[in-house]
Amino acid sequence: MSARILLADDHPIVRSGLRTVFENEPTMHVVGEVGDGLKVFPLVESLQPDVLVLDLMLPGMGGLEIIRQVQAKMPQVRIVILSMHASEVYVAEALRAGALAYVLKNSDSQELVQSIRAVLAGQRYLSSSISEASVEAYRHVHRNGVDLYLTLSVRERQVLHLVVEGLTNQKIAEQLGIGVRTVETHRANLMRKLGVVNTAELVRYALKRGIQLP
Repeated sequence: MSARILLADDHPIVRSGLRTVFENEPTMHVVGEVGDGLKVFPLVESLQPDVLVLDLMLPGMGGLEIIRQVQAKMPQVRIVILSMHASEVYVAEALRAGALAYVLKNSDSQELVQSIRAVLAGQRYLSSSISEASVEAYRHVHRNGVDLYLTLSVRERQVLHLVVEGLTNQKIAEQLGIGVRTVETHRANLMRKLGVVNTAELVRYALKRGIQLP
């Protein structure tokens, strides 16, 4: 039986290349693709894939938040991160959020296929160029710290990601289908929880936390 794979990347040419890779694997089948971060979880719910191949840097909502949403509601979906970022910050945060594999975009196609096979077997997989020791060291250092990001509601996290992308309150309201006043309230609440007072500090927080920037 073929493994059902959902592709989430905002570059159509990347998705096309990935689809070609998996079409050549008789035990793997692409059931859908998406380029908007806000549409990933609804599509996961609808298509029920075995594996989600996910870029961390998606418009609308970043990959780390998507991992948390999927893990909270559909933990049976295995998540493979496909990213250009090799920093242990990104790798450790993705693994801590619930991803099982982290593959770099400069890897060859067989490494990605190998990662799919690994996660289907319940195993963790890291690209060969990523140091497992450095990732574990980072996770150990940060394990006992208070993660203020986890105190944010799902909607506050959505607003945070869109603010960091540079959207105005009006544009955020349109994107999320809520009122501007509601956006202002969420924005004030998340800034209070994170202990920041302006957008510049939010951006600095995002960089430290591994949240995507435009």
